[in-house]
Order: sequence, then structure tokens, then C-alpha cells
Amino acid sequence: MSNFSLFRKNDIIIVLVLLLLAATGLFAFKIFNSGEGRTVRVTIDGELFGEYDLGNEGGTVDDGFDAVIDDINMQGADAATGKDRSNIKDAGQYQMIKIPGKVGECILIIKDGEAYMQEADCPNQICVHHSPVSHKGETIVCLPNRVIIEIR
Repeated sequence: MSNFSLFRKNDIIIVLVLLLLAATGLFAFKIFNSGEGRTVRVTIDGELFGEYDLGNEGGTVDDGFDAVIDDINMQGADAATGKDRSNIKDAGQYQMIKIPGKVGECILIIKDGEAYMQEADCPNQICVHHSPVSHKGETIVCLPNRVIIEIR
């Protein structure tokens, strides 16, 4: 009979301490990073495309544009900021944002405090099948179009 043991007492203590540290870190991350997001940040190939309000009232956030989507001139640039707002359409209870990607166009819908990709001109459609995002830190990525949707 051999006295060989796969785990020794010190090995078990080290594994338990590491598991406890990992669980504590995960719990702290959940506590400090939880909650509903307020804005949807859209980037294309690392460049900021726009930030949009996640709420139902419409409008955009942090880009110097104060008007509600109903007041946007859908034909071209906004007179106050000079920014082209023709990619945003207010459809009553939701916002539809057309995002020009590298492969084609993506259509982002912001509705009822959630954001989701309705359409994308990419071959695999992973971003379209992704569930809606609404919490801080959640993302939707369309890799072929190099589009990232992030909740902040």
C-alpha cells in the first residue's frame, strides 16, 4: 500500500483560498457594475459613432445635441451642431439608428430601455440573434461590420 495522495492538506487549503478570492472578486464586480444603463454607445472600427439615450423619451446624450428626435431635420445636418442626424428615425415608441458598417448597414433599435440589432448586412447574423442589452457593461458586437454597441 502506498502513502501517495493526489492532494495534500496544503494543496486543498490553497485551492479553497483561491476559490474564495475568485468568488469575492466576482461578487464585488457584480455589486459595483450592476444596474440599468443610461446610454447606448455605438463605435465603428474603434471610432465613436454616437451615444443615444436608452430611455423612452428619445434624444441623444453627450454629443452637444439637445433636441428630441421629433425635432430633428431628417433631411441632413442639424442646424445647431452641424452633425448629420439623418441616420436616426423616431418611430413613436422607439429609436431606429442606421449604422454604416464595413460590410454593410446595421439597424439598431432602442425600445423600452433595451437595445438590440434588428438587421445587419453580415453573413453570420450573430449580432441580430443576440438578446437585447440593457445593463451597464453589456455589449453587442458585429465583427464583420466592426460595430460595437455598449451600454453605459
